[in-house]
Amino acid sequence: MPMDKLIDQLIIFLQNLKKMDKAKFAKESKELAYYINKQVFSQIPSVSAVSGLVVGSWVVSTFTDSPLRGFLASWGLMKGGTHVVSSTTYKFLSVFLPIVATAVTAYLVQKALKTYRERRLLRDMALVAQLGNEIQAELRDKMDILDRAREAELISAGEFHTKKAGLYQSYARTQTSKIEEFLINKISG
Repeated sequence: MPMDKLIDQLIIFLQNLKKMDKAKFAKESKELAYYINKQVFSQIPSVSAVSGLVVGSWVVSTFTDSPLRGFLASWGLMKGGTHVVSSTTYKFLSVFLPIVATAVTAYLVQKALKTYRERRLLRDMALVAQLGNEIQAELRDKMDILDRAREAELISAGEFHTKKAGLYQSYARTQTSKIEEFLINKISG
């Protein structure tokens, strides 16, 4: 039954995908491909890599490609999956599913961090707007320098947004925890 539920959810997802804005879908697909590439060729494990390992262990503990192994596991005579699938399906589930889960997790975490940073930036910008003209002029000068660095391609768009958030945060002078600072500064993509 869990496989039927998964298939139903996949069908709903694909139907929603058909209704989605094509330009937004292309942008999101490109971003997802970036994270898949990053996870496949990354050498440092992250939260998303750990999620891939969890999915991989779930596949191993749930599925098997051998009817004999499935039978023995269902009787408790050995550890392993009790659901028998074809050899091709098992290989797909054990290799590609963890990689996709890892990339999707990295993508979702990055999206959540970007959303957090953008909300924080809006709050800091509102606080800075209440400051005196001299301070706002000083900030505008620094933002002009930052804009020119981005236009000259000395920094990436992600670095620009991270530096902008840090700049507004420093002028807003709000109390932040070390975790919040880490989250704001961690995003560079």
